[in-house]
Amino acid sequence: MKQEKRHKLQLFYEILCAIEEDCVRNEVARPTHVQHFTRLSYDKMMNHLSELEEKGMIHRVSGLVAITAKGKKFIEQYDDLTRLIESAGL
Repeated sequence: MKQEKRHKLQLFYEILCAIEEDCVRNEVARPTHVQHFTRLSYDKMMNHLSELEEKGMIHRVSGLVAITAKGKKFIEQYDDLTRLIESAGL
């Protein structure tokens, strides 16, 4: 079964959700947990993590990842937009 190609914003959302979920359990997220949750190759995931860090949505220290307030706000806004689109029947 072929997986549908995901848009960059959707990938960011999935990565941030994985980080947030792992942080709830462990205070910080491990990149391998995020990789398994998002079903991305390690190289692609690390590229996305670098971009998210540049945008100030995550913070990386000693190989571990934590979500910032800006990252949490992105998740909230993405959820709001998804609900708006679904309620409009698009």
